[in-house]
Amino acid sequence: MVQEKYSEDNNRNLIPSQEATDEIDLTEILRKLWVKRKFILKTTGIFLLIGLFVALFSPIKYTAHCTVVPQSGKDGSGGNLGGLAAMMGVNIGTGASGGETLSPNVYPQIVKSVPFTREIMQTPIKVEKSEGKEITLYDFYTNKEYQPFNLIGSVKKYTIGLPFLLINAIRGSDMQEEAHPSDSLSLPTLNKDEERVYQAIQGSMQLNLNPKEGYITIDYTFSEAEAAARITDKVRKTLEQYVMAFKSEKMEDNLAFVQQSFDEAQEDFQQKQERLAIFQDANRGLTTASARATEQRLRSEYDIAFTVYNELAKQLEQAKLAVKESKPVLTVIEPVVVPVQKSAPRRSIIIAGFLFLGLVAAIGWIFTKPFIAEVVQGVKQEKEE
Repeated sequence: MVQEKYSEDNNRNLIPSQEATDEIDLTEILRKLWVKRKFILKTTGIFLLIGLFVALFSPIKYTAHCTVVPQSGKDGSGGNLGGLAAMMGVNIGTGASGGETLSPNVYPQIVKSVPFTREIMQTPIKVEKSEGKEITLYDFYTNKEYQPFNLIGSVKKYTIGLPFLLINAIRGSDMQEEAHPSDSLSLPTLNKDEERVYQAIQGSMQLNLNPKEGYITIDYTFSEAEAAARITDKVRKTLEQYVMAFKSEKMEDNLAFVQQSFDEAQEDFQQKQERLAIFQDANRGLTTASARATEQRLRSEYDIAFTVYNELAKQLEQAKLAVKESKPVLTVIEPVVVPVQKSAPRRSIIIAGFLFLGLVAAIGWIFTKPFIAEVVQGVKQEKEE
């Protein structure tokens, strides 16, 4: 028993515990970091300087904001008309409602369309370098004399972005040689400058739907605060015009349908009225039962035709008023104001991010360098063999 107990104790001492192993590994890691502390500090300092450079020379941006609530899709104005149409043997369905509007889920596709963006390109703005003169947003993006100098953008363009710049130049020349649009086609096309402006506008414009709360936010980011507010308001107004155009088209289609139904009902009413009058003139005494039955039938047809005609006359006037009436389809609950605080650059976040990136890069290099050196050494030995 004593011998077995001694053996168990001896074996327990020979096998290191997991806690001891973890403590040894942690100690080894801290020792390596302490030995390479100068390298870590230098690397982190370099990244910190890069972060300071990026934070100080990044272009200033302002974001203007607007919140709107879209109008409900239908107001139920076509209910009576649907019943009357059913009386006439016509099923107009729910699409005849004059209050139908576009679903807000379609709004993001509208603002991304080429015709919509072209209208935004013509927004009049005033920038610092225009010296009080109004220019269009298209002029700003295509004429460098109106744009503030962007050091970071220039560095990125001719360093990291140089390969893409060359590829785009080659691709652009090839496209110009191959593109021969037909004059018979009237499809919307963008030239090189318009394509660049289109991408700039789409990159600065944001439209966010909040289906749970039922509102839409419109944002536009620009280098100057007042111009950002103007462009945001232009986006809101243009979007409202597009939605109103769809609604007006629906109401005009509804008016055309009601007008056609009214003309048919009027003609039918006049025919029934004339037939009843002719019968009454020809049968003044109404001495027979068959004559009285015929008169009753003609009067019933006349009453039905008159009811349909009268109700359709009311619906026609309502449809005409609906076309003339101008109701806002986007109710503004938070109007556009000129932003006071800049939205970019966020210097503290940029500096903290580069500082963290430098620390991670330095520590990662310390622990991966031995593995890299081992792989390189193995490759050299394989080549020698």
